[in-house]
Amino acid sequence: MRNLRNLRFGRWRHPDITAACWDPETDEIVCAIGPTEQNPTIELVRLSDSDSITHRTFARWDAPSPNPDLLVDRIVSLFHLSGSGTTCLVLEGGDIITVREDPSAGHVHIEIMGSIDAGIAAARWSPDEELLAVVTKADTVVFMGGAFDPVAEVTMTEEDLKASKHVSVGWGKKETQFQGRGAKALRDPTIPEKVDQGLPSPNEDGLVSISWRGDGAYVAINSVQEGSRRVIRVYSREGELDSASEPVDGFEGALSWRPSGNLIAGIQRLSDRVDVVFFERNGLRHGQFTLR
Repeated sequence: MRNLRNLRFGRWRHPDITAACWDPETDEIVCAIGPTEQNPTIELVRLSDSDSITHRTFARWDAPSPNPDLLVDRIVSLFHLSGSGTTCLVLEGGDIITVREDPSAGHVHIEIMGSIDAGIAAARWSPDEELLAVVTKADTVVFMGGAFDPVAEVTMTEEDLKASKHVSVGWGKKETQFQGRGAKALRDPTIPEKVDQGLPSPNEDGLVSISWRGDGAYVAINSVQEGSRRVIRVYSREGELDSASEPVDGFEGALSWRPSGNLIAGIQRLSDRVDVVFFERNGLRHGQFTLR
């Protein structure tokens, strides 16, 4: 990373930090502490750096798990909306909470803006802070506006995989290949030796990840389709399915869309190495490199 340089370094420790985000207006870091099994509360702390790291707690409230099957609630998204000076938390139990600070009055307003009974697997704000993409545990994607009103809702089904541009004609199977002398010399170099089926990674955790394109026009969602494979679905900001990724053996949950928007990166774990793999917006593979 030769293009990166360290601007400053500081350290503040707490054993129960569960999430963090940046507040660009004040140039401070907002950290969430808890909830934990021992202490089901959420505490928001601001970290500022002048000569040394200082911290200030500005909000705290009880956050017991609303679901008996969920021992401890979990923060799946913490984001500071710079336009409104509001910190938004999305919890696995289903609550979407805003925390608005009023420094002049010296108080904080905490409000539950909505709740999803099925629970929330992942959530992420668009770069322009106008849309919140929420993936529920009922395999639906909900797009919410800045006022947390639903803009679109779509269901993720196995039928979505038909949107993949990938075409398998069986070239990777031995029974369809010429195995005689000189077969390697005759082989078409554009055809892969092995066609991936989407076999799960040995480290499959079932988690969902979301990444927006830099201009906010599309969002990619990486999740496991039950009974099938892990797949990246690409949606427009109107909630229309644009594409589904081709099968990749050992594909894991990490996901990041290049800011310029031409490539989506993920992780493929093989028996002898770990690769960073790239996809185009249409879901097709576009190269990879091996981590050393």
